[in-house]
Amino acid sequence: MPLILPPAQNHAGAGFYPVHPLILKILMNWSEKRPVVHRFRRWLLLNIVEYAYAKLNLGLKILGRRGDGFHDILSVFQTVDLCDRLVFRHAEQGQIILSCDDADLPTGPENLVYQAVSAFRSYTGMDRGVEVVIEKRIPMAAGLGGGSSDAAAVLRVLNRVWKAGLSGGELREIGATLGSDVPFLVRQKGTAVVSGRGELMRYVPWSADVVYVLVCPGFQVHTGWAFANYKKTLTGHGEYDNFIPSVKHLPGSDFFERIENDFLPLIVQTHPETRDILSRLTDAGAIVASMSGSGSTLYGVFESRDVAEAVWAGFRSDQFRAFLCCPVGSADGADERR
Repeated sequence: MPLILPPAQNHAGAGFYPVHPLILKILMNWSEKRPVVHRFRRWLLLNIVEYAYAKLNLGLKILGRRGDGFHDILSVFQTVDLCDRLVFRHAEQGQIILSCDDADLPTGPENLVYQAVSAFRSYTGMDRGVEVVIEKRIPMAAGLGGGSSDAAAVLRVLNRVWKAGLSGGELREIGATLGSDVPFLVRQKGTAVVSGRGELMRYVPWSADVVYVLVCPGFQVHTGWAFANYKKTLTGHGEYDNFIPSVKHLPGSDFFERIENDFLPLIVQTHPETRDILSRLTDAGAIVASMSGSGSTLYGVFESRDVAEAVWAGFRSDQFRAFLCCPVGSADGADERR
């Protein structure tokens, strides 16, 4: 039987590509006194692949400003099968080496991947070196949590490979220092009702068979700018708050019909073309069309994959950057409080 096997289908989790997990486990536990096995084991550790999935905000309510300067939010976060691919390799002691196939992404200390390595080393006291190659597919400054998902991937891999033994809660604690989306993305896949500044999560199972068409309107929105320019009389939670905790018990169409994003009026005001894209999505048959996070990615929710594919192809032919996505995560996911 050959040692090199094809990768799992549909990006089914991260791992030690391209070696089968069972073979990897045997080699990792074999005595390092065997020189050949040790060299092969070291080669494995130099080529670890992890997938970082994009996050959609299925609705976003801003409930108030906190004493620490952040805002309390209420949202449903869901991972979709649009993802970045990160390759991890060994580097000399203390080094952090980043590279990316997108020249627009900084690869220095301002990068969240770099900051995630630094935060993990500071928390654990480890000072090992690592090289990370980022194959970027998630649009930047688009409300899809791409940088946060990459940072979460770093925490997962370093914890596993460096054998730090940190719990999920500890990884989320580190993640919260990097950004409000990172704690949710530490788990890699799933759907959760999210509150607080993003650190309070109640995972829910998801069975709605829907397809998303994501459209990038051609401009970026930075979260800090969106919060600084968001102006609204903050009210109580209302129907939205009463509905979200019971989302797993309701038909998907009912939930989708009620979602709303408090940032959307700001983005429509500053970028009127946003309204045209949303109308195009709903006119084409979307259950609802909205925006993810603080923008700028817009999305339509479709029950028919054939219709969604036609809409996606239409936006692509009109030179929009568009993606056809589905939810990823356990359909029978246990209701967890993390």
